[in-house]
Amino acid sequence: MLSRLRAHLPAWRRALRRRRRLLAALAIAALVAALLPSMLPPSARGVEVVVADAALAPGTVLTSADLSTARIAEDLVPAGSALEVDAAVGRTTRVPLDAGAPLLPGMLETVGATAIPEGSVLITVPVPAALAPHLSPGTGIELLSTDPSHFGGSGVPAQVLEVVTVDAATSALGGGGSGTAEALVTVERGRAGEVAHALGVGTLVVTVIG
Repeated sequence: MLSRLRAHLPAWRRALRRRRRLLAALAIAALVAALLPSMLPPSARGVEVVVADAALAPGTVLTSADLSTARIAEDLVPAGSALEVDAAVGRTTRVPLDAGAPLLPGMLETVGATAIPEGSVLITVPVPAALAPHLSPGTGIELLSTDPSHFGGSGVPAQVLEVVTVDAATSALGGGGSGTAEALVTVERGRAGEVAHALGVGTLVVTVIG
C-alpha cells in the first residue's frame, strides 16, 4: 500500500502545483478587475445621474421611489442635470418621462415657479430663437398648426410661464438645433391633447399675441 502511495506522490504534487498556479492567476485577475476602475480617469469611469425609475406623467411630485441612478459617460451629462436623488425629491416634472430617462435641465419645475392656473395643463413647446426674446412670463401666445385639419382651423391660446434657452443636446423634446429655446406654457386642459398631437407630428407653430 505504501509503495503505491509513494508511486502516486509525484503526480499529486504536479497536480497541486498546477492548481496553485491557476488559483494564483485567478486571484491576480480578480485583483486587477477590482483596481482597474479606480485607476481610470473620471471621464472614462462616467458619473452617476438621477433617472426616472418608471414612466412619469407631467405634474408628478417626485419621491425617492420614483427615482434611481445610472452611470453614463461624463461628456454626455448636460450642465444642471440632477446628480443626487435627494436633490430631485419634492420637485415636479414638467414633461412626460420614460423609465430610465435622466433628469435633464428644463424637465423639472423651477423652485418657486408660478402655480398652474386651475383647469390648465403645463406643456413645453419649441420656440424659434428669433422669437424667444419677445417672450417672458405672462406673455400671451397662440399655438397654430401648419396642418389646417388641426385645432379645428383656429389657434389654441396659451400663456408663457418660463422660457428656457437650450441646444439640441439638452432639449427635453429632442429636436431643434443649437440656439433654439423651449417655452413652458399653460393651455386649457381640453385643448392639451390637440397640442400634444401637433407637437408629436411636428406641425406646431408659436405666435405672439399683440
